[in-house]
Amino acid sequence: MDLRHDMLTHGVYIVCAQHGTKRGGLAVAWATQVATDRILICVGKQSATRDLILASQAFGLSALTRAQVEVARTFGRQSSRTVDKFEGLGCHAAETGSPLLDDCAATFDCRVEAVHDLDGSKLIVGRIVAAERPTEDYDPLIYREEDY
Repeated sequence: MDLRHDMLTHGVYIVCAQHGTKRGGLAVAWATQVATDRILICVGKQSATRDLILASQAFGLSALTRAQVEVARTFGRQSSRTVDKFEGLGCHAAETGSPLLDDCAATFDCRVEAVHDLDGSKLIVGRIVAAERPTEDYDPLIYREEDY
């Protein structure tokens, strides 16, 4: 069976979390709404942001536009353990305390409802507690492995 990452189309999202004074974020392509009030994300076990999500029991999800490919690269190619990925970017705190990026297509503030192990990743289900849609008309950023 030939399984390639480009066989299905995925949008690109930034998942952010904050616990105490530490904040982090990562780019993901595996995020989906699984109910009207729930989002499922997939985060690698090695991720510093995953640790913040589990500690804070919350995360923010920001949907990127095609114009934000550099934001996706910043959050997708570096570790929050060594780099402040938020430097120079506008963001605001959500109700849960999670960072949400400004100027995105949409943002979702979520409280962790369930966590499941899956091979080298964690599947995390979040209940949406607030959502914003700053713009009605946008081109979504679509994941292509060679971009990240």
